[in-house]
Amino acid sequence: MFHCLDFEGNFMRKLIISLVVVIFVFLSIFVYNSTLQEKVKIGFIGALTGKYSVLGNAMINGVLLAFEERKYKIGDKQIEIIFQDDKGDIELNKKIINQFIKDDVKIVIGNVTSSMSKVSMSIINEHKDMFMISAASASNEFTGKDDQFFRVHVANNAQRFDNFTDFVIDKGYKKIYGIYDPGNPTYTKDYLENFEKSFMSKNQDAFLAFGKTNENLGDLVADIKEKNPDMILICANSVDAAKVVQYIRLKGLPTVIASSEWAQTKQFIENGGKSVEGVIFNIDLDENAQNPRYQKFLKRYQAKYKDNPSIFASKAYELSQIIIQMLEKGEQTDVKKHLLEQKVFNGLQDEIVFDEYGDVIRNFYTFVIKDGKYVRVK
Repeated sequence: MFHCLDFEGNFMRKLIISLVVVIFVFLSIFVYNSTLQEKVKIGFIGALTGKYSVLGNAMINGVLLAFEERKYKIGDKQIEIIFQDDKGDIELNKKIINQFIKDDVKIVIGNVTSSMSKVSMSIINEHKDMFMISAASASNEFTGKDDQFFRVHVANNAQRFDNFTDFVIDKGYKKIYGIYDPGNPTYTKDYLENFEKSFMSKNQDAFLAFGKTNENLGDLVADIKEKNPDMILICANSVDAAKVVQYIRLKGLPTVIASSEWAQTKQFIENGGKSVEGVIFNIDLDENAQNPRYQKFLKRYQAKYKDNPSIFASKAYELSQIIIQMLEKGEQTDVKKHLLEQKVFNGLQDEIVFDEYGDVIRNFYTFVIKDGKYVRVK
């Protein structure tokens, strides 16, 4: 009996030792494989709540679709995306960027507005191993600077507006009244000022006035009536732009209205209703394009989100594809170097060509809202 108990004891000890060895081996293999796989953290910062959130959430959709297609893995690199809401708050924006730096985030996608991108860049530009790219920040203030900031959205330089001002002049709109959102002047006022530069370079007059979306709308409309423009040009988010257009129409003004790409969303038509019929847009993406690359993206987007992508969802997808290609070439700290070496990328509808400062050249098209849809003007 004692021999039997001794045998059982020895057997159990050997079994336990064997199990410990097996577990140790598996843990060693797991730890070894984990150390072999590089983790790349990508930060996303933008307005995800509040009146600018329609842009931020659209961009998230584009980013997620692009990286999900790759299963968040690029070669030996595992991708982690950290989403942060800047809430349009400068101090919060700074805090988020500084936390990205502490967390060893080298690639940042952001911001939704040019004003917030300016805040982020003031910190990121001090770190030459970091890289920031935006799907929406179009201020001309960022143009021609050798910094850490790139964008797939065309800058608001005078050249960008040549196509649009040709259209406006051809239609006989000579007197223009500008209205902008003062909450994001780095983009909105910059947009109007550079449109005006392009307009005046073609022997046209300066704008009649610059109004703001946050001023008393009754006073704004009274000033518009007094100055009697041929066209009103609004640069504001979709909510504020729709509100201003509705009020103008409510007061019986039939003046032609044009708006910036910032408002060119489904929400603009939903919020504005019949009031926004006839509003003109000039943008660098055609949501009805039939080329295979865009159609493939469109079907994947519709399948995932049960909706059509906005211009900002599309551009966020494009910039994510660019990041993926650059990470395939090398280290996350070398994204800027590899991007400048390649320069030309396939966008969803056209080539994206970066210059030495990270600014792009793209094709623009004119649209008008007709029967609740954005219809391209041939």
